[in-house]
Amino acid sequence: MEGWDPNTKSTLTQIPLLSTKAGPRDGAAWTQRLKEEYKALIAYTSMNKSRDNDWFRISAANPEGTRWTGKCWYVHNLLKYEFDLQFDIPVTYPATAPELELPQLDGKTQKMYRGGKICLTVHFKPLWAKNWYD
Repeated sequence: MEGWDPNTKSTLTQIPLLSTKAGPRDGAAWTQRLKEEYKALIAYTSMNKSRDNDWFRISAANPEGTRWTGKCWYVHNLLKYEFDLQFDIPVTYPATAPELELPQLDGKTQKMYRGGKICLTVHFKPLWAKNWYD
């Protein structure tokens, strides 16, 4: 957590750590990882709600937990902009970040690729890499 601001550090200390290093091909270990992911998501969304900083909802779209869908939103000038959110967990997860997709924004900004995928090279990957553990 070197170089992070105090608010970010405080937030991260309130989210359960993920200790199981497993991906979709890892059978029972993946099931355990999914349980950890759910606990972290529940803690994070609960914390956001309590701080009136709620901005997304997601849930697994299949029993294996490899496809996720939901909504995310942003409020600007008292207008709420809501978007569909979807992503697939790569088979090499957690070493590889999922490609987040906002289909309604497809082609509307330079930070999006075909299908509304968020550019991972300069916008999301640096954050993902910073939080990756061995």
